[in-house]
Amino acid sequence: MFGLPMETTAIMVGVIGFWCLYTAVFVITTRHWHVEDVDDTGQEEPQS
Repeated sequence: MFGLPMETTAIMVGVIGFWCLYTAVFVITTRHWHVEDVDDTGQEEPQS
């Protein structure tokens, strides 16, 4: 790929793949964090 050695290509693909997977998991796990900001009375906590 682009004239690079296979080891370099594998490292690049691995890092990019890991970063995409990490970002996707982060987005999925933090999707409903705004719900945790609401207290028992239904009011949002004040932002500091």
